[in-house]
Amino acid sequence: MVKEIFAKTVIHKHNKAFPVLHDLNPYRGCTIGCKYCFAQYSHFYLDLDNFFRDIIVKTNAAERLDIELNKKKKKKEQIKIGGVTDAYQHLEKKYLLMPKILKIFKKYRVPIFLSTKSDLILRDFELIKQLSKVTDVDIAVSISCFDEKNAKIFEPNATSPSKRIELLEKFSGICRSVSVLNMPIIPYISDSYEELDQIFELSKKSKVDSIISYPLHLRNLRVKADFFEIVRQNFPEKAREFINLYENSSSPSKEYGEGLYEKIFSLRKKYNLFDNYKPITKIKIPNQLELF
Repeated sequence: MVKEIFAKTVIHKHNKAFPVLHDLNPYRGCTIGCKYCFAQYSHFYLDLDNFFRDIIVKTNAAERLDIELNKKKKKKEQIKIGGVTDAYQHLEKKYLLMPKILKIFKKYRVPIFLSTKSDLILRDFELIKQLSKVTDVDIAVSISCFDEKNAKIFEPNATSPSKRIELLEKFSGICRSVSVLNMPIIPYISDSYEELDQIFELSKKSKVDSIISYPLHLRNLRVKADFFEIVRQNFPEKAREFINLYENSSSPSKEYGEGLYEKIFSLRKKYNLFDNYKPITKIKIPNQLELF
């Protein structure tokens, strides 16, 4: 089901930055289909059964953004696009919401953080380039599995992991930063040194500025149960060990985390590629006298 709506508001503030406090989501639900997606729970409160098929399209997103950014208090803070959905999911080919949204950000010179798993973002390369000339733009791609076969299991409609990383090179030097969100790393499935090394190596070649790495969290019980079943069906030899890690917790054990971050730290040193992303916290608005 695809439902078109007129949104009452599109900029939402959170208590905790991820990585910034404000976000904009032109869609609710996502056809990319990431099985670990934490945002699935949001559909349960709307009596919508399937986060991946029941999609709400905010057809007036650009118009609402224009109204909200026109308020002075909204001008000073960076906004993340795609915090709980992918703005470049497949429906974007039809609805073309992002070109209009990017033009509004350019109009008000508001900085953005844009994260995606789709190479459809390249369609809007020129618009993003224009926006980056008047404000700061941060582009990121999310990678959970580098192995193509496993990626298709957990992220069935995403662009291939290697292509996601490679597209960042086109934005390098144009945007303020380009980053790989190596998350969520799936224990015992996408956490080997060899697989992580491939991500770091290609990121270095693609002139990535920062890699942010975190293991999988499974906070919602329904999402956790569904994810356990996916692991049982596709990785039966690893299922017991994986389930034991999460059965009584939403996050991996301290011991697992220490081992994972030891591998990541080793790769950071090997490739001189760190988690050095710094969100924009304040925008300087010039005084009237500075314009002359």
